[in-house]
Amino acid sequence: MDNLLVSLIEKLSKPAVFPMRSSEVHQITLMRTETLHCGPHSSRLLIAKSPVQSAKKALLLHGWGGHPLMLAQAKDILLAQGYEVYLPFLLGHDPQTPAPCDFPAQCQLLLTLQNTFGAFDTVVAHSAGGLITALAASLGFRFSRLVLMSAPASLTSLLQHYLRQNHLPEPYLAPLYAWYQFRFPGPEMPATDSFFALGEIPALVLHGQQDTKINHDDARKIHLQLPNSQLALIEDTGHLGVLTHHRTQYELKAFLRMANTGPEKRSHYVGSH
Repeated sequence: MDNLLVSLIEKLSKPAVFPMRSSEVHQITLMRTETLHCGPHSSRLLIAKSPVQSAKKALLLHGWGGHPLMLAQAKDILLAQGYEVYLPFLLGHDPQTPAPCDFPAQCQLLLTLQNTFGAFDTVVAHSAGGLITALAASLGFRFSRLVLMSAPASLTSLLQHYLRQNHLPEPYLAPLYAWYQFRFPGPEMPATDSFFALGEIPALVLHGQQDTKINHDDARKIHLQLPNSQLALIEDTGHLGVLTHHRTQYELKAFLRMANTGPEKRSHYVGSH
C-alpha cells in the first residue's frame, strides 16, 4: 500500500479533538456518566435526564474531531421537550481514554448503546456523526426520527473533504474508499447514492449555506433520499456555526413539537421491517 495512503488512514484514525471549554467541562459534572466498552475501546457516555418523566430517549452524536458538548444547545432543547438525552464521546475521542479508532468501527458504539439502553426515539447527529448513524442503521441500529446537521451525503463526500484538507490528489479517493469498505463490519457498505435511504421516518436536514467543509448540495441529496424530510439551509453560517445558530434552534424545536403532537407520533422505526 502507498506510504502516503497508509499515513492518511492512520491520521484519520487519530482525530485532533476540539478542546473543551471550562464551562463545558463543568456541564459534564452535572450529568450522569457511564463508561461504554466496545471491543478494545472504551468511552464515556453522558446522560441528561429531563425533569419531565418520559420514556423518550434521544441520542446526540458529534462529528469527527468533535465532542458531545458541542451539541449542548440541542441537548437543552430536547430536555425541555421531555427527552432523556444520551451524549457519547465517539470512540477514540474521549480525552480520558485516547486510542486510535477508524470510522467504520464507530458503528459498534451505536449498537452497544442500543443493546444497553434500548432503541432511541430521536437521533441528532452533526457532520460525520450523520454518516455513522446511516452506517449503523444498515447493521440494525433503530430510531424513529432523525435530525442531521452539516452531514455529508456519502462516505465519498466526507473522504473528498479529508483529501482536500490534507492536500492530496483525487486519485487517492478510490483506494481510501476501498479501505473503509474492507473495514466495514457488515457484508457491504450502503451505496453512495442511497446512503440515507432510511424509509419514511420523519427527518430534519439542516446545513449552513456558508459551509466550506461539506457543501450544502449534500443536504439536498440527503433530503431527496428521505421522502418524509424537511430541508432548512441556514443563512450566514458554516459547518460548526449551524450547531448554535438561532434558526437551527427554531427549526429543531418546531420539528420536535410536530413529531410529538402530529400523526407521525406512531412508532415507525428504521430497521423494524
